[in-house]
Amino acid sequence: MKKILVTLMLLLTVFIPVASADIVNDLENKVNEYNQNAEYVPSYLKSLLGNEVIQLVIVTDDGEERYIKAITEDAYITTFEEVDENTEFDATMVVGANEATVRTIINSQNPLQEFIAAKDNGEIVIEPVGFVNTVKYTVANVVMKVSQFFGFM
Repeated sequence: MKKILVTLMLLLTVFIPVASADIVNDLENKVNEYNQNAEYVPSYLKSLLGNEVIQLVIVTDDGEERYIKAITEDAYITTFEEVDENTEFDATMVVGANEATVRTIINSQNPLQEFIAAKDNGEIVIEPVGFVNTVKYTVANVVMKVSQFFGFM
């Protein structure tokens, strides 16, 4: 009887569909693709938001929080690593989103537009850290809205 149960358990684990790929690995795989297209980021956005230390918090479909440290230089991602919740670093902004939103963006034909839409409808929350970063972020938001209004984005 035990052999039958063990055999059934092994068969079940073989035939159960594999859970969706890990969101952090999926994002990490997109870093090179992003960097290849970073030259197309408008210069005014590069100057305002191109040099950041970002703490990205993603709530997975399972309800787990994953933390990522991302550093950008001239709009290129130079560091991208998963960190522990308690890891301290001098983040200039904290970005929060759920896994479904992140997946929609990275799988989109137009990730920038998808990101902007998610930010505008509250699916992505961006919190600048400190007064200077808050001012930079506010200016960047105004510039993005004006660019959208005139059809530049």
